[in-house]
Amino acid sequence: MANLGYVQVVRRCNQRCRFCSNPVNERELPLARAKRQVDRFRRGGYDGVILTGGEPTLYAPLAELIAHAARRGVACRVITNGQRTADPSYLDGLLAAGLSHLHVSVHSHRKAVQTDLTGNPDSLANIVRTLALTGRRRVGVDVNQTICAQNADHLHLTARWLCERFPHLRHFSWTYLDPLVERVAQDPSTVPTLKSTKRSLLLAMRYLARHGRTFRLEKVPLCYMGEFGDRSTETRALVKGERRAIEFLDERKRHREALWRYGKAPACGRCTLTSICAGLWDMGGAYDPAELVAQTSDPRTVVRRILASRA
Repeated sequence: MANLGYVQVVRRCNQRCRFCSNPVNERELPLARAKRQVDRFRRGGYDGVILTGGEPTLYAPLAELIAHAARRGVACRVITNGQRTADPSYLDGLLAAGLSHLHVSVHSHRKAVQTDLTGNPDSLANIVRTLALTGRRRVGVDVNQTICAQNADHLHLTARWLCERFPHLRHFSWTYLDPLVERVAQDPSTVPTLKSTKRSLLLAMRYLARHGRTFRLEKVPLCYMGEFGDRSTETRALVKGERRAIEFLDERKRHREALWRYGKAPACGRCTLTSICAGLWDMGGAYDPAELVAQTSDPRTVVRRILASRA
């Protein structure tokens, strides 16, 4: 993960995802303040800045902010739903400003599911255009996917579909849905169970590992990661002492993540991996602590793999 700073530049969106963790509030970050935040992360020794939202491509001065980061020597990425970047001229403008890497959110390769989750019938088609354009332009792309009840059974099929269709995709990031937001509270049917995702998630990880892709998982306890405990965002951060900072455009304002600890169930007290596992997000709320299972594997194996990896 490295030490990364996240900046929310706008809280508008051209989709309405059922589980959005940063729903619309119409706020926008003044460009001068956005530049100061980039500069602050640079002085703080962060490895890069990720611009997010809302949908950051709706931020009018996005290219100017990217150019500012480039002038300061700050690696700058954008998390996008891939709708506006389907326009070649718009994408080329961001690339000309200095953008070299995108994180594209893809919920499902099944059009009906992607449409249902985003409220946008053109969502998947525009993502396909974005990924095709980035392939031709040799732009780095990570795939971000939120694990929810609607895609829990076909995570592996989406990963395979994306890799086969877009060979330039090299990295995937999954995160369990965050139930502690208003949008999910209004639609709790989007919350998955750990057990419902286990099979498909394990198949997805094994497929990506066999085909030379890298991947990370967030909010996934180690007892649901099989042989891939070293791919946990939180575990890697705990082992390496990494930190993350997020500048929000809401009442949270500024958040610093360094402890990487969630809830622990009785089973965690018997688990050999508990010292390097963050535990369960919203334990006892949306997620059931009874689903956690004590492990007996040696944590030193996971630690060695993390320290031996270059990323």
